[in-house]
Amino acid sequence: MKDLQKYKELAISASLEAGKLLMAHFNSINDFKIKKDAGIVTKADTDSETLITNILKKGTPEFGILAEEDGVKGDQNIKWIIDPLDGTTNFFHGFPHFNISIALEYKKELIVGVVHNPVNGDIYHCAKGAGSYKNKELIKVSKTDQLKSSLLGTGFAYMRGNELNSALELFKKFTALTHGIRRPGAAALDLCYVAEGIYDGFYESTLNPWDIAAGILLVQEAGGTVTNYKGNKISIYENNVVASNGAIHKDIVSVINS
Repeated sequence: MKDLQKYKELAISASLEAGKLLMAHFNSINDFKIKKDAGIVTKADTDSETLITNILKKGTPEFGILAEEDGVKGDQNIKWIIDPLDGTTNFFHGFPHFNISIALEYKKELIVGVVHNPVNGDIYHCAKGAGSYKNKELIKVSKTDQLKSSLLGTGFAYMRGNELNSALELFKKFTALTHGIRRPGAAALDLCYVAEGIYDGFYESTLNPWDIAAGILLVQEAGGTVTNYKGNKISIYENNVVASNGAIHKDIVSVINS
């Protein structure tokens, strides 16, 4: 598809504007609600989504939208996939670890990914076939080839009951088998950390398309491997993901399924 760089620049522009909005709200939240089985939603979430959607619609009026707060609208053959505030719980509590995630999907294929961390200003961005970047620097996955030498990331989202118990058991397994495992609470940034080689791998279930779409393409364009928990081809419409540098991918999948 043509014009990928143009679409990427549009997504970057939207993420930067949304980042300014989020930082203006940060540490001064007084308008929020609790969604059933989905945690906190702040006014910043909805305002950010409206801002991003308006910018993208102005630049690409013919494209559809899949957004966390407002659902599906327009052409689903080519659509923007938007998380206006990934890491809302962190944001709500004043923990400075959250992001904006924007991806473009064409005929079920991810072709643009942008993740913006407004706290430190970093922008991770990629277009299909053109590599992954952190700001202006080309990034690559790590070269760690043994699970015992790896650092992994994960998340638990809003799990409860048996689902949470299973996740904690898996966390314990990986803690014993690796250098360590981190759970900072923003899946898109976790995937960026795999793409730039901070994490050697990442896994999580109970995810939504907007949580992972941009991050998946960033890992792939940085030379990494992304599958579902079974080690099969990834779909953003499944609810689980394993991303890695490739070298330890089979080991991560094996532990998850053991």
